Amino acid sequence: MTDKQIDELIERALKAEQTLPEGLSRRLEQQIDRWEAQEEKGKQFRLHKHPLFYWIGGIAASLLLCVGVFFHATSSDTQNKLADTYTDPQEAAIAAEKALLLLSDNLNKGFAQVNEAGAEIRKVNNLLNKHLND
Repeated sequence: MTDKQIDELIERALKAEQTLPEGLSRRLEQQIDRWEAQEEKGKQFRLHKHPLFYWIGGIAASLLLCVGVFFHATSSDTQNKLADTYTDPQEAAIAAEKALLLLSDNLNKGFAQVNEAGAEIRKVNNLLNKHLND
């Protein structure tokens, strides 16, 4: 079908007088009104029902949280008392010194890697600036 034929069909459709069957507009209006009424009824049902579920769920969650906190508090008082790991203060000082030395070594390794990365970044920036300025 060519553009010319399509244009002719459109012109004939526009020129032709079209009439709607009797009572069609009234039936369409009634159907639309029924759909709107059903939609409003559904909205009212949902609006009234959901807040109740939210209230019940919130109360249940709050009670569950309170019970959990209560049991945690009562069990941690009897089981998790802090106790010294070393009875001799000399041993405790030596263990603390070893832990701090390990921390210091790892921190120094991290700083060294950061410095190396910074040096590489500076090299790349210098190279880019050199080529961009040329």
